[in-house]
Amino acid sequence: FWHFLEFNDITPRIQAEEKIPCTAFASKRKGEPLYRIVIKGSRISVEFVHILTDGAGALEYLKSLLYTYLTIKGKKISNPGRIILPSEPVSEEEFEDGYNRFFQKLPPPSKMVKAWHLPFRLNKSPRLRLIRAEIDANEIRELAQKHKVTVTEYFVSVYQFALQKIYLSEKDRGIRVKRKVLRIEVPVNMRKIFPSRTMRNFSLFVLPEIDMRLGTYTFEEILKSVHHQLQIATNAKQISRLLSSNVSPEKLLAVRLMPLFIKKMVIASVYRGLASKRWSGIVTNLGLVDLPAEMADMVDSIELVPPPPNLKVKVNCGLVSFRNKLRICFCNVTQSHELERLILMHLTEAGIHVRIPGNEQNPML
Repeated sequence: FWHFLEFNDITPRIQAEEKIPCTAFASKRKGEPLYRIVIKGSRISVEFVHILTDGAGALEYLKSLLYTYLTIKGKKISNPGRIILPSEPVSEEEFEDGYNRFFQKLPPPSKMVKAWHLPFRLNKSPRLRLIRAEIDANEIRELAQKHKVTVTEYFVSVYQFALQKIYLSEKDRGIRVKRKVLRIEVPVNMRKIFPSRTMRNFSLFVLPEIDMRLGTYTFEEILKSVHHQLQIATNAKQISRLLSSNVSPEKLLAVRLMPLFIKKMVIASVYRGLASKRWSGIVTNLGLVDLPAEMADMVDSIELVPPPPNLKVKVNCGLVSFRNKLRICFCNVTQSHELERLILMHLTEAGIHVRIPGNEQNPML
């Protein structure tokens, strides 16, 4: 009646990096792990199916993997800090279902109108392209503090401002735009709101928006709006409503008795009809990665490749900071890089130094 996870003690094989990251998992193949370890040169990557864990859980695994690799190679790390070591006994808290633990029956959030989507044409298969950029973490942090917002709030505002420019350019060309709400999905690490140490997926998202029916927004107006929307939406009481609406259907008797094949059809239909139509883009910020000094000295950079976007949303964006570098990674399935160009140009005009790393997957070079 339900999909469920089984313990898998098969040692995952280490794979060579392919040209396209985050390719589909063979999840129906018996014994197939729901994560993979990928290497290329001096780069180590881990990829996970989201049902297994979220970005925060994946980062903890990567830290443990990196620590183990370095010690096997003979590197001395005298103090691993808070890294979860393979030699330590596994805590039951790591397997906790955070959603059910903190579930309480609450009124659902307000219904949302469908969001506007980028108008760009899709790439031919394989569609996914990565665009990477690197900025000084201190520069954007100081700029955000100047505006009395967080780095996430500042970047989401820049993203939304860029979406507005593309939306307005459509109208200027005489194109009839049916949907007029620009909404961004911003994932939230629920462990920062509720006292949980689970390594399972425990994330939700909030959806700051601007409504173009009200007129054109200045960047300062968007910044103020995003700040207040995120502050309110990530309040424990408010986000508990979203948690409740996600978990409540599982507890209905009719749903529990429904055969799995029907559940799969219903869930797929709901996702196609609602989820992907609710937001115009995704910005996920993993925050500042902290490593023991001896490990940090052996790491050049860390980046987060967000889940590939569906064909409606078209572009996703992942952020992560390490030391004084903030890495930006766009996943794009379209023929246009106008969104990325507008975002990076805005950062440059704001006084932030932007560097585009030279590699074969950066079409903006």
